[in-house]
Amino acid sequence: MKELLTRRNIVIGAGAVIVLAAAYEGVHLLGKRRAPTPYDDLLARLDDRDADAQIGEAVLAGFDNFEARTVAAELRLRLERKSLPDVMLDDVRDGRVIEAGGWVLPETLALLCALAAKAEA
Repeated sequence: MKELLTRRNIVIGAGAVIVLAAAYEGVHLLGKRRAPTPYDDLLARLDDRDADAQIGEAVLAGFDNFEARTVAAELRLRLERKSLPDVMLDDVRDGRVIEAGGWVLPETLALLCALAAKAEA
């Protein structure tokens, strides 16, 4: 019976691990790059910034004057000690929802989406 842990098998296995690790990291390194914004700390809480920015466009359509800096300060206060899901749950419980483009969103999520749209512009 042949031995499984030969030098050749170890080298092949190590090479395969290196190739897989490089491929995994390459996907992340070559992903979409964005210019830094003053809201990156908030936007990092979103899963898909491109989709959220599209929703944010609909949210922005409902505002006459959207002050991104003021909204960001308010969101930072809301999210200072709570996670986004907890804050969104509080929004729904307290009736703070925004309708935009057929979507009914918790206010915090809607404002984060609007910031994402502003950051893309």
